[in-house]
Amino acid sequence: MSKFFTDPHLKFEKSLHGLTSEEINTFIPQDFSGKNFFIEFYEHFNGGYFYGGAFIYRDNFYKIEDNDYNLMEIESFNFIPINDVDSPYLLSVSDVLKYRCNVSKAFLDFSQLHIPFAGDAGDSDYWINLETGKIKYTKSTDIDCLNNIIDIAPSFRDFCTNIQSQRR
Repeated sequence: MSKFFTDPHLKFEKSLHGLTSEEINTFIPQDFSGKNFFIEFYEHFNGGYFYGGAFIYRDNFYKIEDNDYNLMEIESFNFIPINDVDSPYLLSVSDVLKYRCNVSKAFLDFSQLHIPFAGDAGDSDYWINLETGKIKYTKSTDIDCLNNIIDIAPSFRDFCTNIQSQRR
């Protein structure tokens, strides 16, 4: 697991069987920066749950102002639903997309270039931009969340390798 998460104390569980690169590319055909690492991850783990919690700090990548979010919590990675697979523990990428797009037409437009691959315990989402590979966050309790998108990490690899089991 250290190739994907560098903190040896992370407990990543409840993952479904990994997918083939063909299955991943069929579901997400766009070629974005860092997609190879994304594919490797989903070949090993089709989603997963962080038992005991997981965190990432935005100041690992960006200059943070006093009122900015820095510490971010991650509860789980969403799974890619291939062959009608389901999980009692995890959300699927498709279910999150359906739910968000039913709430707002703006989310429908946003989802054309973003995939929700992870979430926190507050029903908010981490998205990967399908052109740049950058990781974004939307807070579901924020009515104007698409005007308040938070940059989290420059890439999926940066996101994964900077997740930690403890707060600073």
